[in-house]
Amino acid sequence: MNDFSSNPSTLIDPDSVFDQNKFINILRKILQGTTQLELSKITGVNNATISRMINGNTTGRPYKSTIDKLAKAINDPELLADLYDAAGYSESKIKRRAQIICDNGISPDASNELIHGKFFSSLMRGLSLLTDLNGIEWKLRKGTPNSSNYLIEFAESNLDYWYIRYIDRITSNKERAETLMNIYGDFAKQNLNGFIKVSCVTPSYEDFDYFTTICPHRLDAVASIILFDSKLESFKQETLLDTALPVKENVPIEDFCSYTQPILL
Repeated sequence: MNDFSSNPSTLIDPDSVFDQNKFINILRKILQGTTQLELSKITGVNNATISRMINGNTTGRPYKSTIDKLAKAINDPELLADLYDAAGYSESKIKRRAQIICDNGISPDASNELIHGKFFSSLMRGLSLLTDLNGIEWKLRKGTPNSSNYLIEFAESNLDYWYIRYIDRITSNKERAETLMNIYGDFAKQNLNGFIKVSCVTPSYEDFDYFTTICPHRLDAVASIILFDSKLESFKQETLLDTALPVKENVPIEDFCSYTQPILL
């Protein structure tokens, strides 16, 4: 059994400039004159993403590109300014975020690095709990706390290998599509035998919603996209994709997300 523990950071999150309650209220004002589906068509923001945002089911502040798209539906200058401020992209909030980064003595990319570390701890915690509860042995064949590629080998399980790629936040659909194709290509080069699962994990609900629309139909493995909640430090949601395997196949490590939930004492 592998034993890893999570060490929560005492640093202030630079993205604390995001005022989620204010942001949700602004979205509700926007939706007073239109439906959620119409808003999606007008702005180009995924309908699932809009639903997550308005229900507060998000794991961080939205991309600026998403806010720019939502801005298309606002004619009121005051409401428009409030939108950018709530999301943390007003001039004052940008300066405040920069000051938080400076005060903590960390780089502008530190938030991504911290989230990556939390993801790895959560993955190890989930795998350890899986071992204890189901008698499944596992080994981390590839991957370190700082890497993005992970290969896990199982024994006494209906799954032989699990290939995982952690993805930092991406801001364009073109880059998202290219990233997924590269991941599936890298996975194919592993030349693994047996029953295999490949998963892409992201801390961004916007990326998650987009990734779930691209299915690797020819892939001879179980494939999934996983949303990582950096605040709760757990895998929040997993969506299985259509692949060459029959849909009726028993999915290995079903609902692995529950194994990564922090244990409250």
